[in-house]
Amino acid sequence: MYNCLYEWYTDNSWRQKACSPRKTLRPYTGSGDRTVARKNCDNTVQTSWRNHVDVDVVGEGDTSEWPYRQAEVNCRVF
Repeated sequence: MYNCLYEWYTDNSWRQKACSPRKTLRPYTGSGDRTVARKNCDNTVQTSWRNHVDVDVVGEGDTSEWPYRQAEVNCRVF
C-alpha cells in the first residue's frame, strides 16, 4: 500500500508532489497501521489537493480505477 499527494496547477494539470514509502500492512487490527505522504508548504494560498491511495491485496485481482479524495487546503508548494 502507498499513497501520493497531487497539487492542482493553473495549466489544468495535477502534479505529483509526494508519495509515501510502499508498506505491507496487516489486516485491520485497530493498531492504526497507515502510510503517510508529506510535503512542506511554501505559502498558505488556498490550493486544490488530492490524495490517491493504491492498495494491492495479496492473492486478489486489482482494478484499473484510480480513486482520489480531493480538498481545498491553505497550502501551496512550488
